[in-house]
Amino acid sequence: MIQITKNTTSIAIVRQEDNKVLTFIRMDYPEGWEPEEGYYAIGDDLLPEGWERIPPEPEKVPDSVTATQIRLWLVTHGISLQSIESAIDSIEDQQTKDIVRVQWEYAPYVERKHFMMDTLGIALGFSTEQIDNAFIEASKL
Repeated sequence: MIQITKNTTSIAIVRQEDNKVLTFIRMDYPEGWEPEEGYYAIGDDLLPEGWERIPPEPEKVPDSVTATQIRLWLVTHGISLQSIESAIDSIEDQQTKDIVRVQWEYAPYVERKHFMMDTLGIALGFSTEQIDNAFIEASKL
């Protein structure tokens, strides 16, 4: 049976054998719904002291996104395509500049681990984590 109170914002699915919380679910509680055998559900506000909450898995950074996705992400986050061109122009080493320009202008997709991403990211003032988040968000566009 699901135990909830008026303060419950989500329910915890708990493994009976070791009382580890496996997940929190934000949901309406359908009449008669019960968790699978071997588990029970209680409101997250009713968890006893000391019970371990298993954190959610971090969202995976995609290996690549399409050129369109990354450009749409940039534009919708206030970064003009001209600023990308300026960042490319600011690269001092001519060969690196040419490689980055070819990748930017002609590649149908953008690989997260390609050195171009860190080169452009640094030029635009992005941290590695911000670039990863951009890829996660862009992959959903």
